[in-house]
Amino acid sequence: MSPAEAACALCGGDTAPFLPVDDRFGLVRCAACGHVATSPQLAPEAVTAWYPPEYYGRKNRRFNALFERLVVVFRERRARLVTREARKGRALDVGCGRGLLPALLRRHGWDTCGIELSDTAAERARSIGIPVFVGPIEQAPWADGSFEAVVFWHVLEHLRDPRSAVRRAAALLSPGGLLLVAVPNFESLQARVGSRGWFHLDVPRHYHHFGLRALRRLLEEEGFDVEHVSHFALEQNPYGWVQSLLNRLGFRRNLLYEMLKHESARSGPHPAREFPVQALLTPIALVPILPLSALLFAVELFLRRGGTIEVCARRRLSPDRSDGGSRAPDGAATGGRTAPG
Repeated sequence: MSPAEAACALCGGDTAPFLPVDDRFGLVRCAACGHVATSPQLAPEAVTAWYPPEYYGRKNRRFNALFERLVVVFRERRARLVTREARKGRALDVGCGRGLLPALLRRHGWDTCGIELSDTAAERARSIGIPVFVGPIEQAPWADGSFEAVVFWHVLEHLRDPRSAVRRAAALLSPGGLLLVAVPNFESLQARVGSRGWFHLDVPRHYHHFGLRALRRLLEEEGFDVEHVSHFALEQNPYGWVQSLLNRLGFRRNLLYEMLKHESARSGPHPAREFPVQALLTPIALVPILPLSALLFAVELFLRRGGTIEVCARRRLSPDRSDGGSRAPDGAATGGRTAPG
């Protein structure tokens, strides 16, 4: 591991090997702040190979028709969350995909823009009239204070320098503006049980593996006050348990997830043709796994250790980043305060 890889991206502290993931990648933990990251971290030009067109699917649709309808439901709940928590005005969706959230926000009276990794990812959103900037948020062309809401929904873990991205988001927000962040929770019960088989352990695409403590500290140091934390992620967490348990049982990693994808979002043949025995055994395994996953979802909710966490933070009226801000308690998960998806 090179010296550049050894430095923690959040605090600059030294890191040490923590968990090998496969024969190419592992996790390191910072001795100073406890933040966990992927090692080695691929350079931007190298990591793009891990985002082929199949990663997005045709027209940015990854799943079969039934699950795509559910995606719309969850995006609508997210749009309502933004509308409820922020002053209505301009909203920026970082990692906007096909532009579904910006389009739904427009129905709620917002002026919306997006940011994406590549032209391929941005194509569908642009086709429905969403302005999309392709590139890192640090180079986004909008003036400081342009937005009332910025959304990082399962995006921050994909960014090599999350501090720089959050700092730029703070600049783009007007004072009192809303930052909405969702990330996989490495401090979760699901991550501990899943270990290397945890569904959300997506290396090397995930540069970082946040826990709530590290995420809260980052946001507060960059000028935000954390207002709400929810562990109730209905779109992510129940399925996270299902897939993580299947992975731990020795099934091909994320086999069920690949089976649920639309054919345009796969790089090879249908998984059932590649792994016919495991595909046949999966429904049998789901008989005990589904109720167990529901139980574990309830347990992680009670313990406030959800597999993913969703955070509403407010940009301070003062630009000072050094005081750490007010520390709201780790809020109990409630369906009314979160819009997973």
